[in-house]
Amino acid sequence: MNITKKILVALLALMLGGTGCDKFLDVNQDPINPTDVDIPLLLPTAQASMSTYLGHSVLGLSQPTAGIMQQLVNFRVGSFALDGNTLNNQWQGLYTAMLENNEQIITRGTATSAWGHVGIAQIQKAYVFSQMVDVWGDIPYSQALQGIGNPAPAFDDDAAIYADLFRLIDEGIANLRRTDASRNPGAEDLIYNGDRNKWIRLGNTLKLKLYNQIRLTRNVASEVTPLLSGELITAADDFEFRYGIGAGNPENRHPGFQGDYVSTSRENYINPFFYNLMKDNSDPRIPYYFYNQVTSPATLANVDYQDGRFIAIRFGSIGPQAGANTSTTRTLQGLYPIGGRYDNGAGGAATGNSGRGNVPQRFITFFMRKYIEAELQLTVLNNPTAARTAFTDAVNASFAKVNAIAAADGSPTIPEATITAYRTAALARYDAAAGNEGKLNVIITEKYIANFGTGTDVYTDYRRTGYPNVPNAATDNDPQTVATGGFPVRLPYRINDLLSNPNAPQTQPDITTERVFWDR
Repeated sequence: MNITKKILVALLALMLGGTGCDKFLDVNQDPINPTDVDIPLLLPTAQASMSTYLGHSVLGLSQPTAGIMQQLVNFRVGSFALDGNTLNNQWQGLYTAMLENNEQIITRGTATSAWGHVGIAQIQKAYVFSQMVDVWGDIPYSQALQGIGNPAPAFDDDAAIYADLFRLIDEGIANLRRTDASRNPGAEDLIYNGDRNKWIRLGNTLKLKLYNQIRLTRNVASEVTPLLSGELITAADDFEFRYGIGAGNPENRHPGFQGDYVSTSRENYINPFFYNLMKDNSDPRIPYYFYNQVTSPATLANVDYQDGRFIAIRFGSIGPQAGANTSTTRTLQGLYPIGGRYDNGAGGAATGNSGRGNVPQRFITFFMRKYIEAELQLTVLNNPTAARTAFTDAVNASFAKVNAIAAADGSPTIPEATITAYRTAALARYDAAAGNEGKLNVIITEKYIANFGTGTDVYTDYRRTGYPNVPNAATDNDPQTVATGGFPVRLPYRINDLLSNPNAPQTQPDITTERVFWDR
């Protein structure tokens, strides 16, 4: 998709500020081709689109998957009420706004020997397609992104797509290492500012992530072992998209902040399961994760779930207060996931001025890398000792991430003694766990907590491992909660594509039984 500079500005404004539905052209319709646009304009557009449609907001995949995984309660997902219209924006935006622009970078960069840009785009393409396969399974891949050249692309086998992604990453790394590029990426790269070495480390880390993802389908030890001792992302290399603090036109704060703070109707509740999981372990990250609007713990009327100042709704609630207006009392997502407000205990109804909204959208962080290493050491290499070391590093890095966000916000940081106490308790749980399976439960549960704001990977981890032990439906012992559907092991396709593309599946798959190829 080619876009002019004016359209680029409008597109960025829409992507960063929109909260509506179906804003983009159909994925199987070729858009009108206006004036040619150079690579330095295409790259930030592709990256902003990646953040919007994979991210933690109404337009992104992270918010609904966080709802599925009991971190949030969101009525767009409901109690597993998913159909072919639920994820229109995400499917359509990833193809038309992200992947089409990204493909133009590969095509034009190859033609002009802009190998650094090509390598970046190839790694971005591999990452986005891996995320899409993880939630949808078979999708258009080999015949996709051809516009009028193929308006009805076939849906490729999910395992075959994954196999090709490893080739694509290797090709991207090779292009980033080339010394004969006609130009070098720079400030137009909003993620790594053109640093090729960081992109190479990310490429290797992405391969490690994908090998971990398919570890139940075959033995990946021979591929994993050299990667673990190779070039992987460091604490300075987090793969994330940074937002600003601008509240003007265009709005460039985190879209999740816009949905939960700027919008008075609020997008989400915090799921009581997630809150209680952290509370039961005396997790010191709670005031960074959740912001309580109420000023005192006094019992409130018209509330479905209350624990002191924590106000929420149960998943699948049909209780008498399930529909009560709690926009000024419910607990909101806090500083860590979307740049909301750090909870200092004072409370107060949140507005668009209650936080800065500039927390990055995280994709793959150093702490995620370490959790992946811990899982691989435990399950593939059968080395609980090495897994424990990686797990320790992961917990440390996850707290360091919270503290970095707090420091940038001007909020208090978590004292080292408090972190040490939590880490000691987490390691004690690991040591006491029965066998590798019990230890894996501990690792993934901690990763689940650390990954708040990156719902797609939380959803993927659960389907691969079965951890943490989240409720898949409303609890049997609570007559005021119900589930409207079974737990989705994949997400439904966009209905418009099934209807308009003769090469699409003839029917919507059963999302409660038809699993993605790597699923346990």
